[in-house]
Amino acid sequence: AILHMRAGDSVTFHATAPSHNSASKRGMIPEGAAPWTGGIDEELTLTLTVPGVYGYLCLPHYEQGMVGLIVVGGDLTNLAAAKKVRHPGRARTTFRNLLTHVETHTG
Repeated sequence: AILHMRAGDSVTFHATAPSHNSASKRGMIPEGAAPWTGGIDEELTLTLTVPGVYGYLCLPHYEQGMVGLIVVGGDLTNLAAAKKVRHPGRARTTFRNLLTHVETHTG
């Protein structure tokens, strides 16, 4: 659920099960970074060049807690802003746990 990578690296979300996708969460990507929304059941490759914390989710399963984080370049500059974003259902607890883990184990 947490991926650490260098700026300029790529990540691929593979469509290994039906009815899933990857989308960035508004308010949980660094300033200047491009948001994304992959198609349902479609593979998506992203090259992330802006350092910071990126929150992502599966649109159909967001409320059920299907979310994750990508930390680019070990940069936590936007962590405080990401922690302020509100989430429904189990996504609230899952994101809170992931953000706490990143805050205490990165740096």
